[in-house]
Amino acid sequence: MADVFLHVGLYKTGTTTIQGALTATAEQLAAAGVLFPGGHRAQRLAAYDLLGQRVGGELRGEAAGALGRLVDLVAAHDGPVVVSEEELSLARPRQARRLVGALAGHRVHVVVGARDMARTLVSAWQQTVVNGGTTTWADFVASVRGQEGAPPSEGVSFHWRHDLLRVIDTWASAVPADRIRLVTVPPRGTPGTVLLARFAAAANLPAGWPGDRATVRNVSLGAAELEVVRRLNEAVGGHFNATQHRFVIEAGIRARLAGTTDRPLELPAEHLGWARSYGERLVAELERREVTVHGDLADLVAPDLAPDLAPDPAPAGPALDDVTDPELLAATQAALVSMALDHGRLFRRYRSAFLEREGRLPGPAEVLTSQLRAGGFWLRKRAVHHADAHPLVARASRLYLDRTSPSARLAPGSTET
Repeated sequence: MADVFLHVGLYKTGTTTIQGALTATAEQLAAAGVLFPGGHRAQRLAAYDLLGQRVGGELRGEAAGALGRLVDLVAAHDGPVVVSEEELSLARPRQARRLVGALAGHRVHVVVGARDMARTLVSAWQQTVVNGGTTTWADFVASVRGQEGAPPSEGVSFHWRHDLLRVIDTWASAVPADRIRLVTVPPRGTPGTVLLARFAAAANLPAGWPGDRATVRNVSLGAAELEVVRRLNEAVGGHFNATQHRFVIEAGIRARLAGTTDRPLELPAEHLGWARSYGERLVAELERREVTVHGDLADLVAPDLAPDLAPDPAPAGPALDDVTDPELLAATQAALVSMALDHGRLFRRYRSAFLEREGRLPGPAEVLTSQLRAGGFWLRKRAVHHADAHPLVARASRLYLDRTSPSARLAPGSTET
């Protein structure tokens, strides 16, 4: 009976790092007898199929049957299997039981990641905005904390995605409790290899995995950059589908703006006490349940001091969405540069599409003569637009019109006698 390790998230617990390492080492794992079936995209589609989740753009229509295809790959493999997809954290108990039932004949284990509330809260708000949201930080944190008068939707969505105990209970309805393993995300500043080592132990991956491969991480925006993206989302509204928004914002603007800020996203001091209390209660419950842990449960409690561990924490700074005009201007300029670079990439793609459609690209002589004609046309337009301001240009324009336009000579006031 082969072991199948289902890594089900949670969101914002280093899943990008883990999935990047699994993808990069798929051949290495296969050589050791471990299957990473279909690659991460196939696993995401299978999760969409299981959950009934659909997204606009390139994944539309591709989810149907994806779960069956993934199960077939697992069934055809004689050896251990690892699947990693955080969408599985959204499964309801009957969906978890359906997936485990489809893997009958295998011994299924569940690996769940967990992170302290202070980092999770800020990272989740950033992801909401990057995905097209327009909720301000003030409304977001108030909703998550359940404060009176706050809009409820963001809080409901957050807790559904980040409720560790709910996810453990869901999968405990499908597998024995002793097959559920918890991987804690190490503190800020810890090398990414530490998280991968913890995951490797939880998923029984070969010794030395993943070797010396570079660690992939999600990139983080700063306060000003994220506010620019949030306002951009307000402006474009529903004009993008999910795939288009991901291309413009996540793959384009976000990737280039990350790491350029003087104001990184840190949970404001006024919320640290709440985040710390949440973590302490969570740890107490996990200890009561005797969950198998790879890492340290102390990692789930937010630090109560400033990052530099100074005895007197610095005074509270501005709210995450309290951004000055100079900060916004600098971030907006950087966003425009990012868009311009992506537009240039699209132009190169357009040239390839033009060649495919038209059969050939224009030759150098055609390009030169066409550009010369374009330049002449541009000069004529400029002369007309500046005729009111420059008498000499006006006279030259009129003479050109009289010479080239017979109809103009018929108009009253014509210079022709």
